[in-house]
Parts: sequence; structure tokens; C-alpha cells
Amino acid sequence: MNSIKTTLASLTLLALPAAAIAANGDWSFSIKGGVVDAVGGDVHRGPNFDGSVLLGLEPGSLPVDVDAKSFDDVYGSLMTLALEASYQQSENLSYFLGLSRLSSDEGVLRVGTVADSLPLNGEFSDYEDVGLYGGVRYHFTNQSNWQPFVSAQIGLKDVDEITASFSVPDVTFVDPYQAALTNAPFYDGGTVFSYGVGFGLDYRISEGGTLSIETGIYSQEAIDDNDSVLDVLALGALNDEGDLDYMPLTLRYTFSF
Repeated sequence: MNSIKTTLASLTLLALPAAAIAANGDWSFSIKGGVVDAVGGDVHRGPNFDGSVLLGLEPGSLPVDVDAKSFDDVYGSLMTLALEASYQQSENLSYFLGLSRLSSDEGVLRVGTVADSLPLNGEFSDYEDVGLYGGVRYHFTNQSNWQPFVSAQIGLKDVDEITASFSVPDVTFVDPYQAALTNAPFYDGGTVFSYGVGFGLDYRISEGGTLSIETGIYSQEAIDDNDSVLDVLALGALNDEGDLDYMPLTLRYTFSF
């Protein structure tokens, strides 16, 4: 992620002076933040398998039923923060370039059942991505201070790796599975393509300041899975997911220059 963070920082430094020296009022700078609800995409699938090897039992004696879990199940609401530089091309049309961060604390939940009654618990590491995006907004201008708009954007995100730990309360797996299933590699992360459409409402609070509320539907490609541990249990398909659809609800404050 270091390379994309360096690129994002460089673009920020370039965008700020450009906005500051513009004398015709075409440039603006924004900060926005809010909550994000995952509305599509799974963290893992829901296969059934024989877990007898985990406790050194006779083959076929320990059924494990895993439930498919979505990003919403695992992480709940995420948080987003972004900086944007915008250029007002015309009265109705503007272009924007943004830097974003999407994150959530670790997810801890029941992910299945062992031997028909025991809970199988999963703990997934924090979710975090850093993104660079660009797009266009169309503003429906009128004589009031309230200005609706629609937008479309595309971008790239660099997603951190995700690890997972699996456990059964008061049960210790035999070696080497206890260690292998603690902070096991689950997703390698990496750079993914993102895109989406949005709509919202601007409220002009001063000559140079605008407060906006915005939502929409956004998607990103699946992140690369890591099967180095799961393949040992013939569960390489468990994490063949990783794509995400989400709806943010954000507030944006814009400074016009």
C-alpha cells in the first residue's frame, strides 16, 4: 500500500496549490465523511466439511457446517473519510478528483456449527482501503440555496490484507491446526477497480462555502484471496469472494476559491 499512499500524497500536494492560485473561482476544495453500509458481497462462502482432523478423531466423525457471511455480517457499518479537489467547468458541470479511506474495526461473530451444536467462531482483522477516484457531477441549478446533483465516478483502491482466526469455545485444536487457524491469511488485498453513481443536495451557506449530503451505490472488484492455510483443509473455495457493494451517507463541506 505504500506506493499508492505516496501517489495519493503527491496528488494532494499538487491539487492544493492549484486550487489556491486559481483567481476565477473555478476551483474548490472539500472534505467529507460519513457512514457506509455494505449492501452486497460476501467475505466467505458456506461449505460443509469434515473437521475430524482438527481434533485427531476418526475421519467423518466431526461435521462442520459453515454459514456464508457477508461484509455487512462481519463488519457492520464502515466509516469513510475523503478529500476532494473540484473544477467547475460550467454552471451545471463539475469534475472532481478525490482521495478516500474506508475502514472498519475487526469483525467477531459466529460463522458456523461444529458437531451439530458447538459454535464455530470467526475473528477477522480490520478492514481498510485507501483510494484514488475521479468523476463528474451534474448540478441542477436554481435560484434557491438548495441545489440537487447527480454524480458518477471511477477509481482504484488499495485494500489491506485480511486475516482470520477460527475457534470453538473451550476447545483446542491439535497441532498444527491451532496455530494455523489463528490469524490465518485469508485475503491478500491489493489494488482493485472501483466505480459508482451518487446523488445528493448542496446547501449554500455562504459565498464561498457549501454543505452537501450525498448517497449512492458503489462497487469494487474482488480482492485476491489467500488459500495457503485453507487448502490444507480442502477449503480453498471458502474465500473465493471479496467483492463489495456499498451505500455511503456522507456530509461534505466545500470551500470555493
